[in-house]
Amino acid sequence: MRVAGDGVTIEVTARPGASRRGVTGVSGERLVIGVHSGPQKGKANDELIEYLAGELRVPRSAILIVRGTTSRRKTIRIVTHDPAKAASRLREIGRPK
Repeated sequence: MRVAGDGVTIEVTARPGASRRGVTGVSGERLVIGVHSGPQKGKANDELIEYLAGELRVPRSAILIVRGTTSRRKTIRIVTHDPAKAASRLREIGRPK
C-alpha cells in the first residue's frame, strides 16, 4: 500500500465467481478480494469497485483501476481527501478474522 497526498494505491488479487464477497486474505502485499460476478464484460471489476467504495465510504468514482483491468492482479488507486483514514480502513479489512 502506498499513501500519497491525495490518495492510496493498493495491489489486489481479484477472485471472480467467489462464493464469498469481500477480503478473503492477503497474498504477499496484495489483498485477495472475492466477488460473486464473473469476469464477463467487466462485471467483476464493477463489483470490486462497488465493494471497495462501500467499505471505504467513498464514491465509486474515487476508485480507479490503474493497471490490470483484464487481469486478476490489479493496481487500484483510491482518491480521497483523507488518505490516512482510507489506509487505516484497508489495513482493518485486510486483517485475518
